[in-house]
Amino acid sequence: RGAWPYGVLSRAPLARLLCQRHPRNVRTATITAVEMTETVPSNEQLAAIEEPGVVFVSAGAGTGKTTVLVERFVKAVCERGLSIDSVLVITYTERAAGELRTRVRERLIALGRPELARDLDRAWISTIHGFCHRLLRSHPFEAGLDPRFRVLDESQSRVLRAEAFVAALTRFLASRDPERLRLLATYGADGLQRMLTTVFDRLRSAGRPLVLAAEADSSVEEAVAALRESADETLRFTDPALEGRAQVEHALELMGEERPPAERLRDLSELRVSGPERERFAGYNEMLAAVERAALEELATRDRGLLEGLLQEFDAAYREAKAAESALDFEDLQLIARDLLQGNERVREATRWRFRSLLVDEFQDTNLLQCELIDLVGSDEVFFVGDEFQSIYRFRHADVEVFRQRREASSGVLALTGRSLHG
Repeated sequence: RGAWPYGVLSRAPLARLLCQRHPRNVRTATITAVEMTETVPSNEQLAAIEEPGVVFVSAGAGTGKTTVLVERFVKAVCERGLSIDSVLVITYTERAAGELRTRVRERLIALGRPELARDLDRAWISTIHGFCHRLLRSHPFEAGLDPRFRVLDESQSRVLRAEAFVAALTRFLASRDPERLRLLATYGADGLQRMLTTVFDRLRSAGRPLVLAAEADSSVEEAVAALRESADETLRFTDPALEGRAQVEHALELMGEERPPAERLRDLSELRVSGPERERFAGYNEMLAAVERAALEELATRDRGLLEGLLQEFDAAYREAKAAESALDFEDLQLIARDLLQGNERVREATRWRFRSLLVDEFQDTNLLQCELIDLVGSDEVFFVGDEFQSIYRFRHADVEVFRQRREASSGVLALTGRSLHG
């Protein structure tokens, strides 16, 4: 080991654990909430900072995980001599990336390395979308892109998608086929748009082809039963003065003893609790979303052929609209970067060779597509940190199951005691 800037400190031993996704030794540690002084990291933090190879850390709030990320970065460039742009740090908000960059700069200055602090502007510290954007800017021709491409913001993407769906539906109905007209009469134009854009987003975020499943993955009956149970518990344990209880009561009335048809259950937005009370009804809202997903899957299975045809029309129209403006949406950044790294061995190997260390923050907010990207870029040193109980980005199609599966893939968890060096 190189000299630690705080002086000589002991290291807590870590078990050698094998990760199924990486044919290398993996360490999995749990950091508990411990006091952190300004000058000395705790044993748990020191272990996470110094452990080499593929490391998985489960860290709750207030554990000093940002300190661990900062120190791993600083150690890589100051002690191991890696260049600033050979450490890739992935965060899940631009704000977090900015804060981490500031903390690293301050730490480098404190260690008397102002030249590295000045050089930090070219560091790869960003969201996963920011990384993909920068990668595609570096290899536009290999990715099949116009070098002058621009990235749509969410409002621009929403407008373009709405226009694309209208164009797709018009083409889909042009033949006046009776079955296609029946589909429109059953769901309505707005219903079809909500249904298919939801499926479209979900499939793309998982990096999967736009093909509807032949069978539903979940049972509507089971989802409705879970919602009833959640609604009962919510009414039993929440303050009677909360306004959100009205939606919960309406949900119980709707579910009744007989399950409503899937067409009624595919959109339950009027029953969702929003606003300042949303967090208090989080479990109920999650069960409500599960019913919507199950109903959508049941409907998609029944009218699979027709819906898949319209989905393909929508995808084609949306692609045409984006191509006309040399534009990509956020999901394109990830999908095209994934395809570039998978399909171009030269770019993939150059990227893996460039990034000698990969740090991934808030790993619980990762989806399947992002996990693929991380696996394509990571090599011998990958550091994951996250906490499933802090998973907050479901609306971005984050999948906490990715976190759980990767954690389970490591052959056990080493729970550190949380004692500081002084205690």
